[in-house]
Amino acid sequence: MKIHDTETPLNNLFPETKSAPQAPAGPRFDAILNESVENAKRQDAKVRPTTFISSLNGIQMVTPAKFDKASAIDRTENLIGLLDQYRHQLADPLTTLRNIDPIIRKIDQERENLAPALESLPEDEDLKRIINQTLVTASLEVSKFYRGDYNAP
Repeated sequence: MKIHDTETPLNNLFPETKSAPQAPAGPRFDAILNESVENAKRQDAKVRPTTFISSLNGIQMVTPAKFDKASAIDRTENLIGLLDQYRHQLADPLTTLRNIDPIIRKIDQERENLAPALESLPEDEDLKRIINQTLVTASLEVSKFYRGDYNAP
């Protein structure tokens, strides 16, 4: 088989020529940027009138409820109970992760509901340390579950 070189080389069609850099058509970028910054500073210096927002129907500002000790204890016990159910389900080899997902969602919801109680208790309160440890354990288990730590290899 014989190869005929009938193709025109690309170098003949597109010769390599070195061109000098073109001079900018307009002002330099740094001059434009400095001018824009100067104009922005002058515009922000003006005093602006305050506008009042009219009340929106259907929207209410709700202050978070203050937790008393009894409520905080009940919620903590509920969360610990959910964690115990979760532990039993993880130990059962017949339970799938899909079956465990609803209890994880409940644990996450209860953790979010209990978190404000932590801030409402005084610092030296022993109950505060128990709630903190429970919240840390719950958030760790939720993150481990969704991260996939319990998927079979």
